[in-house]
Amino acid sequence: MSELLEISAALARAARENQVSVLATVVRTEGSTYRRIGARLVALEDGSHVGAVSAGCIEADVVLRADRVRAAGTAELATYDTRSPDDLIWGYGTGCGGLTELLLEPLDPEQALAKAELLRTVAETPGPGVVATVVQVKGVALNLGDQAVLQHAAAELTGFEAAAAPLRAIVQATACEMLRARTSAAVHHVWGRQELDVAYEVRSRRLRLCVCGAGSDAAPLVAMARMMGWHVMLIDHRAAMLSPTQWPGVDRTLVRSPADITVAVEEAGCDAAVVMSHHYDRDVEFLAAWLDSPVPFIGMLGPAHRTQLMLARLASLGVALTGAQQRIRAPVGLDIGGETPEEIALSIVAEITASVAGRGGGPLRDRRLPIHDREEPSISTSLPLHADRSA
Repeated sequence: MSELLEISAALARAARENQVSVLATVVRTEGSTYRRIGARLVALEDGSHVGAVSAGCIEADVVLRADRVRAAGTAELATYDTRSPDDLIWGYGTGCGGLTELLLEPLDPEQALAKAELLRTVAETPGPGVVATVVQVKGVALNLGDQAVLQHAAAELTGFEAAAAPLRAIVQATACEMLRARTSAAVHHVWGRQELDVAYEVRSRRLRLCVCGAGSDAAPLVAMARMMGWHVMLIDHRAAMLSPTQWPGVDRTLVRSPADITVAVEEAGCDAAVVMSHHYDRDVEFLAAWLDSPVPFIGMLGPAHRTQLMLARLASLGVALTGAQQRIRAPVGLDIGGETPEEIALSIVAEITASVAGRGGGPLRDRRLPIHDREEPSISTSLPLHADRSA
């Protein structure tokens, strides 16, 4: 289950138990921080919490603040600044050298259910999108924590209906720009006497993984992919291997012929595929189908020479292999010395993650650039976008 779905489930559970929950959301970061805009934590009445807004450094204090917010019944902003050297002695002692700003919202059961439904919808949306959260407001009929969602660049913004049309147009245009740049940021909007601080959280599409082969060594790969919040599909030519009790929460497809494989691959529409049926002829058929698809990542389990034999066979059959070397990872996985099925699964998930992020998968100590793509500090926009200032 993805983290956002866990947050949604926690809010729904609190609502069912008639609790007042507090939702803490990272709405601005500067410098080195473990979590970025959009990280969330739900603080419950019994002192427990679900989710994380740091590496565990500030969660205890956030839960204490949540008690005060719950008692007061009003949302507030909390800032944790560890950029000063004095923080090691007098502050939180993290030594991270960054600033994290949180929005803490008290949610009664009705509000929690509404928020849970919105977050669930966002989490299950297949494509990338943007969640815009009100952080500060002046002269606008919106409240702290109000949210709007942009499902994709060509969609209309949903939410913020109480805002004036010109200001809403600015938010729409800014969300589109954030989505294009794949950058989350806090933005200060000014429209005449109206001011609105919005945290724009860019959500990546939910990664879709297709595993070809339902053997026992596929189980840890599927489990890790599910833990990452990925959508997982499983294809196999053996009906007995696709028991729903063995693969809960996984889409399963039985194929009996190369034609079935081609159809299954076309319908998968996935971001990464891993071929691991351990049956040479079936793996050749799987590889041929994936090469005929646009999937950018084709992982082949087993030694490199096995895949080379498959490619030679496909070439002799007239299958086009243009660009195959750039898409095929054989053997699939990062070089971490994996031996057990769990270790091999870890190396595969790590390589897919690195590939999607455009990273090489090497040690972080060798990276000369920041670990995270930088989120910009608060940006100010005072000019209208596609709107008449006199409106």
